[in-house]
Amino acid sequence: MHFLSKRLSNYTVFSSVLDTSQHVRSSGGVSHFIENSLASHVHTYSSLSSRLLSVDLYFKGHVKLRIFVVYIPPTSDQSLRDETIDLLICALLDAKRLGFHHAVCGDFNMHLDQFYPIFFNQPQIASKRTHRLFNFLLSNGYIDFTPVNFSSASLGTFHRADIISRIDYIWSCPLFKRFLLTSVIFDVSEVNFSDHNPVITYYDCSFLSSSVKPARA
Repeated sequence: MHFLSKRLSNYTVFSSVLDTSQHVRSSGGVSHFIENSLASHVHTYSSLSSRLLSVDLYFKGHVKLRIFVVYIPPTSDQSLRDETIDLLICALLDAKRLGFHHAVCGDFNMHLDQFYPIFFNQPQIASKRTHRLFNFLLSNGYIDFTPVNFSSASLGTFHRADIISRIDYIWSCPLFKRFLLTSVIFDVSEVNFSDHNPVITYYDCSFLSSSVKPARA
């Protein structure tokens, strides 16, 4: 992140505080880059843990936007994974309670495409603790911005050897979904520094002035 931040002078970087108290494999932090013209709208940011960061942006007309960046540890760190998932769900509920438009993005280390058949056909299994994050998101109307009819070979977000899967996501709350313009995942040929592909979502920024009266507009 420090390498990128020094080379992207037109962005302001917000990072989580690293947790050095636990000797675990998945101990890295998360960061959020915001273009400087929007960074001036940042009201506050909070490192909820080293793996979960929230950034609040305030706009005219009492429009409040909260963006979460998360890294959910793999199953090899099950205790830390459970802790991060529980913290994220609580944070999403709090954002809703406080009236924020909100979105969450990051590496979930879990496979939505394997969960869909369970969610639609086996609700008693979908509600079990192991599936609680996806079940929470889908049950509460959050929108997954990866195309539903994607091809794993062309739109997978994780590539390693012969494994291609989708474990990186951008989800938005129901109130925020109408501002989506389009969503795309770059082909792996565009990225040569990671085994993950970036997920890019474009929003219609007109919602930032949605409170302007029609006569004035």
